[in-house]
Amino acid sequence: MRKLYRFSLLVAFLVAQPVAQFATHAAMQDTAQPPLPPLEEQVVEESKSLKALKLVQGYMSDVKSLKSSFIQRAPGGKLSRGTLYMARPGKIRFDYSDDIPFLVVADGKTINFVDYEIGQVQKWPVKDTPLLAVIGEGFDLASVNAHIELAPEGLDDLVSLTANDPDRPEMGQISVFFQQTLDPVTGEAASLSLIGWRVLDAQGQVTAVEIYDQEVNVDLASTLWTFEDPRGIAKRRRTRR
Repeated sequence: MRKLYRFSLLVAFLVAQPVAQFATHAAMQDTAQPPLPPLEEQVVEESKSLKALKLVQGYMSDVKSLKSSFIQRAPGGKLSRGTLYMARPGKIRFDYSDDIPFLVVADGKTINFVDYEIGQVQKWPVKDTPLLAVIGEGFDLASVNAHIELAPEGLDDLVSLTANDPDRPEMGQISVFFQQTLDPVTGEAASLSLIGWRVLDAQGQVTAVEIYDQEVNVDLASTLWTFEDPRGIAKRRRTRR
């Protein structure tokens, strides 16, 4: 059980969102192609999507750093809490509370999953993980096979960005969710705020991360992107003996 829980913590920061099944038995029997929507509808929808894309790009450009609380829901419903720190490009830290002996930290180049209980560190290049969709800056959305969805799951005030590595489909996908802030005059979306993401591993296990009580563009100490290597601690202990 502990291995499964540790793996669910790890996958929450490397892979992402569920793949929906849309085909029904009736649809499989009907081979006729659905009619295309009128041209005006297509233009309106494209315009909305482009605007949402610009808002996402604006968020990534404007929000240079972030501090917030987080709740992680692992497969099986187990909850973990803690504090999240993020700085672009490529830096993130998840400090778990409740005496959970794990740490997830990226220094701009490498993401480290640290298990202090067993003295283990696993490493991946940030650029090779879908986590880039959360902490990247100025990257090509097409390079991570990203697309924007308006009102995901029928929630009108949300925008989602779904991304995956087309060269590594086994890594899964990541869906990042933003809440729209409306312009009080026009009633249209004026900006976005990050509220969390959801992940799915290769075994179909879903993990969700929600962030709240955010502070944006705050000064963060450079020491947040470092960690005490548990392998070195174990080595020093053996030397002292």
